[in-house]
Amino acid sequence: MSYNIAIVEDDELQRAHYADALRSNGYIVAEYESREQAVHGFEHEIPDLAILDIILGSEVGGGFEVCRDLKQRSPQIPVIFLTTRGDELDKIYGLQLGAWDYQTKPVSLDFLITRVESLFRIKESSMNYSADVRVLGDIEINPVTMRASWKNTAVELTPTEFDILSALLANPEGASIEDLVRATRQGLVEDNTINTHILHIRKKLKKVDADFNCIKTRYGFGYCWICQ
Repeated sequence: MSYNIAIVEDDELQRAHYADALRSNGYIVAEYESREQAVHGFEHEIPDLAILDIILGSEVGGGFEVCRDLKQRSPQIPVIFLTTRGDELDKIYGLQLGAWDYQTKPVSLDFLITRVESLFRIKESSMNYSADVRVLGDIEINPVTMRASWKNTAVELTPTEFDILSALLANPEGASIEDLVRATRQGLVEDNTINTHILHIRKKLKKVDADFNCIKTRYGFGYCWICQ
């Protein structure tokens, strides 16, 4: 299967390097140099994955705006942010928008390809997973479509958030931070990143149900799911 990848990068040389590397590995690549160009392109075709530079020309947060537009069109689309900035607030904001990964430039092309391949392997394994829909109290998850619902209302989770929620539900006694790191299948993941993901999952469930309170913190260990 040939996946479509969109690259939004204002530096022509860097964009060409990323695109050439991805095409040589069998991916179909669409290149955009600005937020406006990308948004116009997405009106015609939504990619399977987007690689976004945060700073686009004079727009300091142009990549964030592109991500926001994409998520409105397709909430499940995975996004990888590339940036020269290593600001922790940027990472947190990117996660809040539903980013799957965040890489600080300069990025090794081999490493970038590995991250992209890893994400698509996760998607493919989920598509090939034959388990039935799982129901635990008011929560329902479908491992094939990576969809979750609370009290029959859809909860829009990113792929990483879905994997973390699945790990919580699979561990009745609680899931350690290490368990949740493994669930992301993303290599090196910091504890604070897991905490941020949990925060976002809680917020999304509370958006559906203001009384939601099933995810409990186990201090010094991790988190657990308690049915209400």
